[in-house]
Amino acid sequence: MPLPHARYIVLHHDGAWKINLNNKYYGPFDTQAAAVDSATDTAREASRAGHPASVLLMRGTQFDTLWSSVDEAG
Repeated sequence: MPLPHARYIVLHHDGAWKINLNNKYYGPFDTQAAAVDSATDTAREASRAGHPASVLLMRGTQFDTLWSSVDEAG
């Protein structure tokens, strides 16, 4: 059975930059860039361990994929 896809979502929540993973918040981070860097580092570690992983930036109701170990188009 394939491992679940870990989606690290960077968003501005309650006045601070945070990472949401499986409906749990991590942070806060001082800047968006710090949150993105942390999410990307963690997603790369998950990928090396065999988990499909992506980093998404939430902009309103839209999501921008910033990094992914998965070919989303495939």
